[in-house]
Amino acid sequence: MRFRFYIGLLCCFLGVNVYSQETQSTVEELLLEQISEELGEEVDVSEVMEQLNHYLRKPLDLNNVSEEQLANLIFLSPQQVMNIIAHRQQSGDFLSLLELQGVMGLDLKTINMLLPFVRMGDQSTLKNLSWKRIREEDEHSLMIRYSKGFEDKAGYLITDENRSRYLGDGNAYALRYRWNYNQKIKIGLNAEKDAGEPFFAYKQSRGFDFYSGYLEINDYNKSIKKIIIGDYGMQVGQGLVLWNGINFGKGALIHTVAKQGVGLRAYSSMNENNFQRGIAIKTQFGRLKWTPFFAYNKLSGNVSHTDSISYIKTINYSGLHRTPTEQAYKDAISQWVIGSDWSYQYKRLQVGFVSLYTRFSGTVAPGEAIREQYDFSGKHLLQLAAIINSITAMHIFSERRHIV
Repeated sequence: MRFRFYIGLLCCFLGVNVYSQETQSTVEELLLEQISEELGEEVDVSEVMEQLNHYLRKPLDLNNVSEEQLANLIFLSPQQVMNIIAHRQQSGDFLSLLELQGVMGLDLKTINMLLPFVRMGDQSTLKNLSWKRIREEDEHSLMIRYSKGFEDKAGYLITDENRSRYLGDGNAYALRYRWNYNQKIKIGLNAEKDAGEPFFAYKQSRGFDFYSGYLEINDYNKSIKKIIIGDYGMQVGQGLVLWNGINFGKGALIHTVAKQGVGLRAYSSMNENNFQRGIAIKTQFGRLKWTPFFAYNKLSGNVSHTDSISYIKTINYSGLHRTPTEQAYKDAISQWVIGSDWSYQYKRLQVGFVSLYTRFSGTVAPGEAIREQYDFSGKHLLQLAAIINSITAMHIFSERRHIV
């Protein structure tokens, strides 16, 4: 994938344990050799590194870890994740990390990659929570990034206000802050300005072009497993209806052809699209899981208005707002989203149902190109899908889309 040269990079980690250079090199090698080539240019690789680095500092307890947490270790296939959980259910708690050699489907290479991320120990909970305990066990991280190209593009040199030009300078800034209490309570804040975008001017009068944040609470009680207020993503149904986050293509990691969804997750990427902004709650009642969610998003795009109808001609997913035209497109479209994800699991069989309703502030106009003849058009979109997921295969049972 394409890499940029960074002029300066400042990383500050407060209240965390320092881990060895050898372990850090292992993570970097994993990312560069097995991950970077699999991802597209639009994926924020630092999001993956952040998650893996956290598990290096706070390894997962094998006797309490969930499928969702193991799925965050992206080098594990869905079958390997389920085999680890099944081994624990059938044989009882792990007595030693060496017992991983007895898990079906785990070869020596995978076990060696897994060992730095797991441990044997007690899982922390929200019981007896106090400010003193939080101050002793929480961790903070702050990352500030600055970058600039060696040569200015032609858009920076144009001074004629009647021509398309970049309204900002060539500097790019990004700020990422994380606060984490034992994976139980998490707060994240992002801010970013791309090269060419204005800073404290035009529609960026508040400074950065993009702000993102979330509050995440895990294991609130027996039924409520996760609450996220702010920006979040959903990875459900193999992406048939909804998929926010990392998506692998073809490559050496052949098991990633089947998408390994983790369900509800906080959105921590710097990418300015492909997330939901609102509230989502993950609940569980025995074998039944239900995740309702609601979101209100502002999208950038070209909107034309008539006396009674607003037409959405294009939606800009680049996240760039450098020129007068891109500035005019910024936040021009409103999107309301409401949906839910149901799943029922019995041993290694999982049955799910996903529903998603989307409403736009205007009517999406169909494109004229041949490749766009089957694109969505209209103002309302209802999507429904039923999924059957087994240990050896993942089949789409049915899908129905209804456009109002």
